[in-house]
Amino acid sequence: MAGSDDERVAVCPGCGGKNPAGGTECDWCGRPFLSKGGRLRLTAWQVLSSLMLLGLIGAVAALAILNAGRALPPVRANVGTSTPVATLAPTPAVTPRVTAANAPTLTPAPLSQASAPTPAPSLPPAPPPTPEPTPTPQQQIARIFNTAGLGVWVHLQPGPQAPRARVLKEGTRVLLTGNDETIAARPWREIETEDHIVKGWVQGDFIQLLPPPP
Repeated sequence: MAGSDDERVAVCPGCGGKNPAGGTECDWCGRPFLSKGGRLRLTAWQVLSSLMLLGLIGAVAALAILNAGRALPPVRANVGTSTPVATLAPTPAVTPRVTAANAPTLTPAPLSQASAPTPAPSLPPAPPPTPEPTPTPQQQIARIFNTAGLGVWVHLQPGPQAPRARVLKEGTRVLLTGNDETIAARPWREIETEDHIVKGWVQGDFIQLLPPPP
């Protein structure tokens, strides 16, 4: 019985796996079994796959032989465009020659009144210097002083209560008319500006006599 069981089991010589008797390949490693005569046991699908593989190889080799003598089509730069590109040829330009005989004569154009230089306007003559007023023999030259920079009021009449005309700044030159008055124990002197615009009375404490011009 043991011998009959061993004959029914096919042991794979590669992996040692036990397979049913009559199998063509190992169920464990997939190796084909050798027949008792030492030949491989080929199944029908193995023969068919081998034939298909050989046919595929033959077809590839035949295509390679047929296409060996054919030239490859040229590669087009503009894919999908069949309009040829026009080539523009440069046009030579003709330069005319100008000789001394036919050269145009340039005549200078006269200057128009708009482009003619405009003379500089003449400046008006300077006014003559204003001569200093010369006091009459009855008048003396004086100036306003001792006001602490505030100036002094010119009154229309002598006295501090008389109406006022205007203020004269300290250092203003005036002319004394020669009329003097004493009001509340204070001297008042009648003056007149050099331009003869202002005339009135100023307290004598704010008037300083100046030497006459040479």
